[in-house]
Amino acid sequence: MARFDRTYRLVVGRAGSNGGTEVVPPIRITFDIEKDASEQPNPYKIRIYNLKPETRRAIEAPDNRCVLYAGYAEEDGPLLLAAGAVTYAFTVFDGPDVVTELEVKDGYVEIRDTAVSLGYGHGASAKLVIRDIAKQMGLPLIIADDAPDRTWQNGFSFYGPARQALHKVAQGTGLEWSIQNQVLQVVQKRGTTMRQAVVLAADSGLIGYPERTREGAQEKARVKDERTGTRANLVSAAQQHTGWRVRSLLLPQVNPGDLVKLESRSTEGFYRADKLRHTGDSEGGDWQTEFELVDRYAPPKAKKR
Repeated sequence: MARFDRTYRLVVGRAGSNGGTEVVPPIRITFDIEKDASEQPNPYKIRIYNLKPETRRAIEAPDNRCVLYAGYAEEDGPLLLAAGAVTYAFTVFDGPDVVTELEVKDGYVEIRDTAVSLGYGHGASAKLVIRDIAKQMGLPLIIADDAPDRTWQNGFSFYGPARQALHKVAQGTGLEWSIQNQVLQVVQKRGTTMRQAVVLAADSGLIGYPERTREGAQEKARVKDERTGTRANLVSAAQQHTGWRVRSLLLPQVNPGDLVKLESRSTEGFYRADKLRHTGDSEGGDWQTEFELVDRYAPPKAKKR
């Protein structure tokens, strides 16, 4: 599917304010948006070229938030691609260009600053606790309809960082949480959201051929050979993380945890978007999304030490 008329809209301003500084074509921007389903804020980098001095000063002001929309005019126009807190903004002189760079983290302020006070009596449910945490964080909540739940027969109480409360509730309930575009997203561990699956095929933006991936766990079982007495590190099949790495034209509507239907000569099936990276330059080259897809409910990757 040919998509040529790329468009974007970038808005930078204080949280809670109406509007902000808006950047639109023909001003050149580049973006590099990384997203995964971990509990850490997703990092973004956005570069804006040759702004007026007063616009640069407004964008570089402290405590700004950033929202980037991008897409194709032939389809739905610019869609929400990334949102978050501007953690660092600076301008450099690069040859004839004056480049303002924004480093942005999704959910950074809410994760860093929110402390919650929670107290519930008999029969408190995990979903109720999560809804109250989201409210205290000031974030909209999306929770999958099929997400498991649990209750605390003796009640539940917590005071401290919201991120620790979410981790405690999620881990004990078989859930995972992340912040995607300033929305708290909760799904079954290694599960998928309830959003409609996106189809990745040659006629819907798929670039090239999927690349098979397989990653062994970092934690290995140490086994003794009964015949020789030597010990070896083994990784069971259940510990391995398998999937596909694929590229497509920009798909801003997909987030980690979403369901993706992959259709190619190599494979056809439904997978979970585990990680993705959006990259683009408004003046040249392809706008692309690179996906790491895994089987739904696959064992998680071992964390690097």
